[in-house]
Amino acid sequence: MWLEDRARPVGGFRGLVAAAATAGLRTVGRTWNLVERRNEDYTALRLLGERRNVLLALWHDRILYTLYYMARRFRPHGVRFSLMISASKDGDILAGAVNRFGGDAVRGSSSRRGREALMGMLDRLERGYNGVITPDGPRGPRYKAHAGIALLAQKSGVPIVPVIAGARHAWRFNSWDRFMLPLPGSPVRLLYGDPIWVPANADDAMREHFRQKLEDDLNALAREADDWRTLRRPLPDRRPPH
Repeated sequence: MWLEDRARPVGGFRGLVAAAATAGLRTVGRTWNLVERRNEDYTALRLLGERRNVLLALWHDRILYTLYYMARRFRPHGVRFSLMISASKDGDILAGAVNRFGGDAVRGSSSRRGREALMGMLDRLERGYNGVITPDGPRGPRYKAHAGIALLAQKSGVPIVPVIAGARHAWRFNSWDRFMLPLPGSPVRLLYGDPIWVPANADDAMREHFRQKLEDDLNALAREADDWRTLRRPLPDRRPPH
């Protein structure tokens, strides 16, 4: 989320909330302890190293740590991302926070301004930006992928990379997605799935196949990320490609 085309600042009360949320995220984020980045080298870094852009797909409840990590890990190296955010009032707050991290937002979702959002993200991808999408957002059902991301991958030729964050100690909100807020000092892990390529000639049945595969892959990653008995030794730190 670290683009030249920055999201328009959000003002008023929601702007103040966005500013407070950004400051809180930066403060608490520094205490989180990343203990595993599974498959990052094989998936995201390899593709980015080949100068390919990607569509990162994650469940809506896991977005907070993932966005913080992407900003800290990739922004200093010029890797550019754009986040699809709903056109709702709550989305205004998230867009304002993204802006304060130096980021870009495409506004819209499956339930509102869907076509505009799809075209906006397609434009970003065609210009070489990386996309971040929560395929079960903004209203659910929880952990059920909507069809738009498969169409976007087909039209752009960009691979979908599933990624899931898990926190050992987290607060769960009483929201439709049971939004996850890692507690200060919590160990966190980040698991990547294999890239999913949707062929340019895919028909409705093929797109449904890849939509279901993404949903299954994300759910498998979420189960494993929440099962700390599966923790592996962390990989050595490596700089992302320039």
